[in-house]
Amino acid sequence: MSAPWRRWRRRPWSTADAILCCALGLGLAAAFVGPAAKDAATLHRPSSLPSRARGGDSDSQSSLALSVLIAGAGPSGLLLAHRLLSAGASVHLVEGRRDPRTDKSLEGRAYALGLGIRGRTAIRTAGEKLWASIKPSGFASERFKLHFSPTFAIDLRTPEDNNGLEPSLLIYQSDLCSAMLDELEASFSGSGRLQISFETRLKSADPVSGSAVLQSGEELEELPPVDVIAGCDGVNSAVRASIASACPGFKAEQTPLPGSLKVLRFPQMPEKLDPTAVHAIPGKSGTSAFVEPTARGGCALINWRDAKDPETGPSLGDLVDPTEAQEALEAYFPLIADALDAESAKQFVAQKASRASIVKCNTYSFGRAVLLGDAAHSTGGASGQGCNSALQDSVVLAELLQKEVGTGRDVEEALALYSKKQVPEGHALLDLSLGPGETAGPVRRALYGATSFVGTLLSKLGLGEPPLQTVLTTSLTSFSEIRRDRDLYFGAFPSQAEFESEIERATA
Repeated sequence: MSAPWRRWRRRPWSTADAILCCALGLGLAAAFVGPAAKDAATLHRPSSLPSRARGGDSDSQSSLALSVLIAGAGPSGLLLAHRLLSAGASVHLVEGRRDPRTDKSLEGRAYALGLGIRGRTAIRTAGEKLWASIKPSGFASERFKLHFSPTFAIDLRTPEDNNGLEPSLLIYQSDLCSAMLDELEASFSGSGRLQISFETRLKSADPVSGSAVLQSGEELEELPPVDVIAGCDGVNSAVRASIASACPGFKAEQTPLPGSLKVLRFPQMPEKLDPTAVHAIPGKSGTSAFVEPTARGGCALINWRDAKDPETGPSLGDLVDPTEAQEALEAYFPLIADALDAESAKQFVAQKASRASIVKCNTYSFGRAVLLGDAAHSTGGASGQGCNSALQDSVVLAELLQKEVGTGRDVEEALALYSKKQVPEGHALLDLSLGPGETAGPVRRALYGATSFVGTLLSKLGLGEPPLQTVLTTSLTSFSEIRRDRDLYFGAFPSQAEFESEIERATA
């Protein structure tokens, strides 16, 4: 096994890790933590995110004569569709869930995510009109509070720290996808190159031939071969499974993280909390809540461990009676007690608890199949960059297909270039999200923790470099560059040549 693959190994999470996850917002806080590192005008802009936004139909642009099947109509799949259709490709978008625009109610595990500068910049490459259509459905926030008790909290970010950066946008994924779908259909429904199939999932695919089988209910449909099969289908990706079955050298590690999650939604933010701020709140017995304002009230991610403690009562996951659930949540989280009612308690017990997972792959493409977002590199929501990095994947893939295939290069070669560019990014983000693993050793892990804590405090005083979460959130510097700057804590990050060699061996 080559160096880039075996160097990472995640240790089991401790109680401190669970509290850190609360501070990181279980995938959202990183969009708010820390002061802005630089003014927006001086932010680094990598070549994968061009400065000139593109948008609209492709009649006046060079034509990309490709047929593309996109599995997953989440944000990354929809942005990829926007970009490829603008370039002249034909796109068939399939999504196992129903059209989010047909039912505006928030059900089950519907949650809000944070779009930082990486996500905003990626979306804008499809045109400023697309971003303008998304903004009204979100809530702009520049405040983040970390609570240590019901009576003591510190401000980790305030509007004064922003230094001219556009605030992060808190938005339910369903609202984000609805806005992107509306613009997609408005721009391309008359082109004859867009087909969207909801409540239809990819059952299987052949990365070599480009053929695929779709399933809608009990009905199966065999599709003719396409040029590209793009897996934007999440942690349990069918496209990733197809690569695994066809490519002997492909290695994918999927590791569930400890702890369980459920979502609470309120008509308005709890009275004891600043209604304009995001709040990380540790609860008793290792529980945590991450509460954020949205355009439709408040939203809270509740996290707990499944281990039962006789002194604290049953696990939150064992509660089936709404009254008992309301009482337990009020006891665990006094700061949100006034927002809890019978309806939110019913909502809580009706949900199936979920668990976050890590996904790490040694290549993101094989044949005509390619992976994006959580299908390629899930961090389990530990850094707040999941959606933002997935949107960047879409831009990089679209740019490479347009550049390489548009100038006569083979599709598979273009997908291999995407893999060589994005695999180091995915591995770097995983390191940065979870911290040094076991191979770093106890001294490096302790040094990393102490340095991070002291650095955060000094940054509030205007001293020293901005903390890691600020760099991730407020700059477009590549994750690989950020990770290599921290070799002292993590150990040496593989070189670009090492990554490319591993990818070539895996796909040979």
